[in-house]
Amino acid sequence: MLDESAYLQLWQKIIKGDRKAFEKLFDALGKELVSYAYKISLDRALAKDAVQDVFVDLWLYRSNLNEDVQVKFYLYRCVRRATTKLLKRDNQENTEVQWYPMDFEADELSPEMLLCRIESESFQEAQIEKSLKILSEREREIITLKYYSNLKLREIANLLEIKEQTVANILQKALTKLRQQLSYLISIVLFFIFG
Repeated sequence: MLDESAYLQLWQKIIKGDRKAFEKLFDALGKELVSYAYKISLDRALAKDAVQDVFVDLWLYRSNLNEDVQVKFYLYRCVRRATTKLLKRDNQENTEVQWYPMDFEADELSPEMLLCRIESESFQEAQIEKSLKILSEREREIITLKYYSNLKLREIANLLEIKEQTVANILQKALTKLRQQLSYLISIVLFFIFG
């Protein structure tokens, strides 16, 4: 993974038309930015489209870019705007996501098989992803920025253009919701095992 000075060097080369630097910047940050956009939108295709739009614009309008920017921060902000724009375009902003605690029938699995499934990483990730759907778009975004992108509260506040205390409050509220949801999942699993 590159540091901010390496991103800035690539950025300055891109402004001068260096296609290899453009490809290297995309390779370095593309997956991370798609993951960020996905956590906001919960739509993989839309997340990829948002990041692609940002990088296409970056290349097309490279001669208009400022040479001295915080590249990663700038790209996160652009991806956030592009994702929000696509969400509004697709009228997905107000749609509710239904959440189902389990995707299987209890009598299909023995208690031993259920325990194996719970312990598998993919099952745990799926449950966490389902739990994230109960959060608002803003809560998901702050969780993503904090725990997936490792940004500090101050950086998140600057990116989202809100107060640092607001970020802390939203983060606390989101974590409380997730704890409640995950404890609900554990109680359901225990019911199926011992119930």
